[in-house]
Amino acid sequence: MGEGGLGGSLTGRRLPLSIRLGSAMRAIGAGIMVGLFTAALAHGQPRLINGLAALANDAVITFYQVEQHALPAVEVFARTYVNQPEVFEQKRRETFSRALEDLVERQLIMDDFKAQGGTIPDTIVEEEIKNRIRERYGGDRATLTRTLREEGITYEMLRQRIREELVVNYMRAKQVSQAVLVSPAKIERYYATNLAQFKVPEQIKLRMIILTVPPGAAAQVLGRMREIVAKLDEGASFTEMAAVYSEGSTGRHGGDWDWTDRSTLKRGLADVAFGLKVGQHSDIVGLTPESAEGYWAYVFDRAGKVALARSYSAKGELLQEKQPDPPAALQQMPVPPEGLYVMKVEDRRPARTRTLEEVRDEIEKTLIASERARLQSRWLGRLRNKAFIRYF
Repeated sequence: MGEGGLGGSLTGRRLPLSIRLGSAMRAIGAGIMVGLFTAALAHGQPRLINGLAALANDAVITFYQVEQHALPAVEVFARTYVNQPEVFEQKRRETFSRALEDLVERQLIMDDFKAQGGTIPDTIVEEEIKNRIRERYGGDRATLTRTLREEGITYEMLRQRIREELVVNYMRAKQVSQAVLVSPAKIERYYATNLAQFKVPEQIKLRMIILTVPPGAAAQVLGRMREIVAKLDEGASFTEMAAVYSEGSTGRHGGDWDWTDRSTLKRGLADVAFGLKVGQHSDIVGLTPESAEGYWAYVFDRAGKVALARSYSAKGELLQEKQPDPPAALQQMPVPPEGLYVMKVEDRRPARTRTLEEVRDEIEKTLIASERARLQSRWLGRLRNKAFIRYF
């Protein structure tokens, strides 16, 4: 395709591609950032710094380039799977494979851009570097220079990377991010065939007072929570009591958990909370520390005795339920709690399916994203079909 297919016209005349690109880049490239990772991985792996990973047309892609491209993700996996070397090695190989394909596709896009006579003006590249210095380094160019030096990158290498990023983003925007229209009929069809996706479980509008239990202090903290419950029973505002006494992160907001479904809470709390009526607050609930075997949830009566004890697995399955008769003292329980809770339900929503009008915009975005992914795959497939690619 020649230059004529790349842009619009002005008073009947075609603008040079480099000028049209400058305008496009200002619109779509202001936030483009290029990674500065260049340090080598140090995991005992043999490294073929100058070895060939692939040829894409007449461009060479080295193992070192693949390593650089994959480095940020691999570093995350190295921290995540530090005690799982086999899993880390699998993730590392998968990441390197994806990085190689990314670099091949980038080269094919660059070649396609050049074949169309495209150029990126130096002024656009410098403008992007200025944006980087302003956003990442507070306008201090010396900090950027020092960072490049520490990571072994020359200024010209940085310029080239930014140039390539601008080209790739421009070409992707041109080929893929064009306006995609989704018909109302298609939205309705998606809704009808994916109703399960739009089901909303039962929800409660919840507030909670939380007290943490230091080791050896269960009796004292339980006594403090009983005083709070006594004040609630006398008519004190739950919101105000939570704001004053709750040690949870929502305490300063009056213990507000907003609309909550069962999946948001540990089952030991959910089983109590979802059994409450609107306007009702719970008895004191204690949760023990969770282990591989699970945890206990205790429900205390007004005298501070355990009236109900439930054991849950780590997956939230109810393993057993005990109702001591008479209620048991806390000291008789197998494990002391690490936290005490009192909950109040302010409102309730039954389970339902969101209406089409509620999710129309959501579905449209999903379908647009799907169509853009399809367009990108088709475009890159065309580039691959007419390219020479060889892997080593």
